[in-house]
Amino acid sequence: MVKTKLSILDLTSEIKEEMSEGWLLWELMRILGYEKNINFEYVRGKRHFLQILNDVKGAYVHIGAHGKVESGTTGLITPRGATIKSEDLEGIWNVRKRKPRLVVLSACEAGHEDLVNAFTDLGVKYVIAPLHDTYWDDAAVFLTMFYKLLIGEEKTPWVSYRNAICGYQQTFKKLSGAWRFYENKNHIQVEC
Repeated sequence: MVKTKLSILDLTSEIKEEMSEGWLLWELMRILGYEKNINFEYVRGKRHFLQILNDVKGAYVHIGAHGKVESGTTGLITPRGATIKSEDLEGIWNVRKRKPRLVVLSACEAGHEDLVNAFTDLGVKYVIAPLHDTYWDDAAVFLTMFYKLLIGEEKTPWVSYRNAICGYQQTFKKLSGAWRFYENKNHIQVEC
């Protein structure tokens, strides 16, 4: 039996937006031959998201969503318009021995301290997220490179992130979003 390594949770609405970053990433992973290691879930609302997140399989979780910061609080937006904030995550994975090692928040402005710390407090060692607005095409190319290194080449999260960032910047010069890598709440800077 093949173990799930990555769970992609898609909080975008392909019907409304005519595109979906999570689905595109799933398709790219399928083309690379990783579909047996990946679980894909469309998420509808806040309760559905928290339920799926609590039951997620694998060491790596990818959350594709819209993000925003309001009144100093970072939130992920569901297709139904609800906002998921750091306090909503309390109690997730309480009874699990094995928690995901990595969460990638592919959502504008998701890399702020409150949301990053919430996932770290749940037991996640690594969080990757953009600090500012990011474009889906940038995120899809960057994250495909990242996951190819992480899953296909079996590199560590840090080496995969560093090499994907540097490779992207060598080719395209600027990656939108000011992506950040956190290990145990500490932002680790990349030097290419």
